[in-house]
Amino acid sequence: MIRPTLKKMVKLTALVTAISVLATSCIKKDKDEDPIEEPVTYAVPTTYNFNGIDTVGSRQAIAELGELLAYIRTTHVNTAAPILSAQKLRDYYTNTNGPFTPASGLNASTVNLKATTGNAFGLQGEFDASFDDAVIASTNAAADIDSTTAKDGYPGKLINGTRYILVDANGFEYKEYVEKGVMGAVFYYQATTLLNTIAGFDNTTITGSTTAQERAWDQAFGYFGVPVNFPTNLTGLKNWGSYCNAVNTATGSNATIMDAWLKGRAAISNKDNAGRDAARDVVVKTWEKVGAARFITYAKGAKTNIAVPATFNHNLSEAVGFIHAFKYNSAKTISDADIATLLGYFQTGGVINLYKVPSANLDLAIEKMAALFGLDASKL
Repeated sequence: MIRPTLKKMVKLTALVTAISVLATSCIKKDKDEDPIEEPVTYAVPTTYNFNGIDTVGSRQAIAELGELLAYIRTTHVNTAAPILSAQKLRDYYTNTNGPFTPASGLNASTVNLKATTGNAFGLQGEFDASFDDAVIASTNAAADIDSTTAKDGYPGKLINGTRYILVDANGFEYKEYVEKGVMGAVFYYQATTLLNTIAGFDNTTITGSTTAQERAWDQAFGYFGVPVNFPTNLTGLKNWGSYCNAVNTATGSNATIMDAWLKGRAAISNKDNAGRDAARDVVVKTWEKVGAARFITYAKGAKTNIAVPATFNHNLSEAVGFIHAFKYNSAKTISDADIATLLGYFQTGGVINLYKVPSANLDLAIEKMAALFGLDASKL
């Protein structure tokens, strides 16, 4: 081995030192460079009282569903209930022919549920068909009001004490089909689509007093159905907001999602894109978890009422509706395969038939949903 002489080693050391100094001087920050940006700081309000908030369209959609459901509920009596009109059901769904209460102002609204339905799974056509089926069921119920008219393969009314529900031939409650269908394919779909694409909305140009991005976030918030001072104020909760509150004790969902709604809107107004996206992710994931938790409560409710068809089928109709709703979030954490597995627990021959769902399948569905979302089913 050739060893360097002491003189060569000294020269080599000097060279390395010189290179090191040069490298250090190259990466040293020039005094004229822009300073490193500090984190954005701003105040986040405690209520959703931002400048120029606009939730009109989403809240009108919620009100339209409310009147549609009220019409279907006219059949939920143990007297000579009216026979539903398929045309009137379609009028509510499409906001045509002035079906809503005049004082509501909804008839003059440009909002209609059909136009805002996420139709990737053909739900608009399914709704149309269900309206005709509902007429058949209500006709059967009106013809035989003193007994339980519905049974496997025969649409009509299921009766238990003070509960009277209109169901299809497979025991699925029409009111829940429409309510959960619109909650999933309109409210959840529209809101999560706005949130998942929020970065694409202009946040520079101000129209009126807000940007397009602020308005998009506001509309998504409106679809959640809570007051601006939720959860301090629990008055007037609608649809998803009501269900969120129902599982709050077990999940802490109220404060979690409202804090994120507030942080996200404040972040948008202060051009904090990272803060906006972080808040958006919390909103979307918590919203999905609310659906999972509510599914578990209804599946458990069905288990304790297997011998009471009206209550059993009502609970199962709610539960299955929440599974379907998952499909309408493009950023869902639950997989399509898991959705198919969950729906399979309610199927016979590939078709959902609530008359034929065994208790063991409910146990499997509850365990599956709890595992997917890290929920403790015993607390729900």
